[in-house]
Amino acid sequence: MKVIKSNRPFAETRLGNAEQTRPAIVDQRGSALIVTLLMVTILTGLVVDFVYDVYIDTSSLSNWSNAQKASLIAKSGQNLSTRYLDEVRNDQFTDEHDLEMPIGKYLGADIDLIIKIEDENSKFNINSIIYQNGETDDEQLSSLKKLFEYLNINPDLSLVIADWIDPDMEPRITDSEDAAKNAFLWSVDELRLIEGIDNKIFDRISPYITVFGDNQININTAEVPVLVSLNDNMTEAHANKIIDYREDSSFEHPSHVQLAGIEYSIANPLMKRTTVKSSYFRITSTSTVNGITRIIESVMDTSRKIYFWREG
Repeated sequence: MKVIKSNRPFAETRLGNAEQTRPAIVDQRGSALIVTLLMVTILTGLVVDFVYDVYIDTSSLSNWSNAQKASLIAKSGQNLSTRYLDEVRNDQFTDEHDLEMPIGKYLGADIDLIIKIEDENSKFNINSIIYQNGETDDEQLSSLKKLFEYLNINPDLSLVIADWIDPDMEPRITDSEDAAKNAFLWSVDELRLIEGIDNKIFDRISPYITVFGDNQININTAEVPVLVSLNDNMTEAHANKIIDYREDSSFEHPSHVQLAGIEYSIANPLMKRTTVKSSYFRITSTSTVNGITRIIESVMDTSRKIYFWREG
């Protein structure tokens, strides 16, 4: 048997083998640590993602529940408003332009309900410039022009609106029939679609116009711009006389406008266009439940007939 001789001592040889083995063991341990840390990171991410999803789902469910409650409470507000309509129907005259209806019941923590009622008969019915047969009501169109003039708005816009509503295709001014609806407005918001009516103009005219009602203006609730528009000879001074009078005593009949110092030549034509009792009201019911708000807007008459309904 052949014997292999080595110049290194036995101990040195074993030590050399150990030194060669140790780096391999360290590499294995380092890899295991990295894998462990990676697994912990992945698991932590999964847990965080799971917790976040649970939070989102819980929040969504809570918001959905609050939204449903707010919607139901807002509808209840609409029902409550009919009590006011019943009272108005039995009154001799209406002298409230707008009001917030008090809620006499505690609804719960973090729950609010506000009911606002606004008199539509205090406004000018913009649909009235065109008769149902499609012909133009020149008197009403003249009033719309005067309303715009008082509000420092180009009165020619009244002609554009007339062409938007009337059924024919004959323009009153250049291009006023382009893309016209040729039908009555369903909502005041439709005016935004008409060329020449931007947000600034819309915001200026919207408090004084409506598309609902019987075309009768309530002299107990109409504001100065609407009162001025009622007659070519009406001035701001005349309108202020009416407002000053009704602060102390409401008008009980359209003919009583003369009591405010309005001469007969102006008061007489007003009688056929005015009333002292309103029949149409805009009702806005706003409910908030734990920060979630729902708004329901409607227009009703005193017989509780609904002409408009919008939820948001």
